[in-house]
Amino acid sequence: MTERGPEIPPGTWEHDWVSSVVAKAAEYAGRPSRWNGKLYEQPGPVAGVCLPDGSMTISREHVLDPARPAYTPGRTLTSDERSAAGRATTMAVFNARLSMSEVGDDSVPGATPIGSLEDIALENARADQFSQEYSGRIAESMTKQSLSLGADAPVFPAYSAATDRLLYTLGGATGMGHDQLGDLIDSTARTQRFNAIADQALDHQVGELIPESHRAQLREALTGPLRRGLGGLTMTEMSELTHPGSKHKWGWDSAEWTEVEFTTNLDDIKKHYESWDAEHPGEEPPELPDSLRERFLDREEEIQQVWASKGWPAQQPVAGREQEYYERLPEQVYPNAREQEIARLQQFLWSHTAPSKRNDSAVDTGGRPDNVRHIGSGRKPDRGVE
Repeated sequence: MTERGPEIPPGTWEHDWVSSVVAKAAEYAGRPSRWNGKLYEQPGPVAGVCLPDGSMTISREHVLDPARPAYTPGRTLTSDERSAAGRATTMAVFNARLSMSEVGDDSVPGATPIGSLEDIALENARADQFSQEYSGRIAESMTKQSLSLGADAPVFPAYSAATDRLLYTLGGATGMGHDQLGDLIDSTARTQRFNAIADQALDHQVGELIPESHRAQLREALTGPLRRGLGGLTMTEMSELTHPGSKHKWGWDSAEWTEVEFTTNLDDIKKHYESWDAEHPGEEPPELPDSLRERFLDREEEIQQVWASKGWPAQQPVAGREQEYYERLPEQVYPNAREQEIARLQQFLWSHTAPSKRNDSAVDTGGRPDNVRHIGSGRKPDRGVE
């Protein structure tokens, strides 16, 4: 269970302000918030969290206190106060956007585990995009103060860059534009978002030729690249030594190779079903042959080798081939702080996501899935999915 402080009761300025931010965010998003009205103080460096039970936390230090002067009539703000209030408003809008995502049931086969690396990446990227676009409008509707909003870089530059590029590059595969695909993600429960993208691509390309009994297997060939491409950015995003511009570039480049693997796998699937239909019209096709599934694994390894050659530290072993991967790892030498950090992050990612070691249902002593890094534990202030 995420740590939370004292409850902030209704009728207080703090509760009323958060309620107004949530209401305005829901208005712009065009979908309701699942916030149940329960609000608690958020201790530590995290700006706020939307909890599974529908309650929310908000930081007094990083959000409420710096925001209040800008929303108090008659106050004259200094430049620093306007900037602080702008950042606090953006954090509150970010948290409000998190409250609009349906969680879903991650016990269903094929579902994305809530709190998994890929779930955190996609959810934070979508909330980042929303807060960047709408924080200024929401502030203008709530105060006459001119706040500094919209100019800050994304809080999660790697996640945001990768997601934004994928929304463009997957347009051909899914038959959807950037905004349409974004709406599909936002309107789908977090546990089913990657499946929804895969289903849209399959339906658009070869929907009528696929027996429903084949769909689960085909989804895996398409959701795998998406999960790895976004979840694999965790070490880059959480790095305290990597410049935001470099994180943005890693995210952008990751999306490029994610799209290559996704669309190439999709093309192979399409050829399998179209060739069968051409030769055996009206007959139910067989499942993908083992040779094609092996080709998918080979392609996954090829993409990893591309990244290894670029020096990206987020490489992971392919399912079923972990032992060979670990045996190939060179002995680590840490000549500087950067190399030490990479080694530390690699150890974290491998220990939590390697297929032979990961247990999605496992939780730590605090009730948190053990493959989740405590977002915000190394930065101040911060916000995001916990």
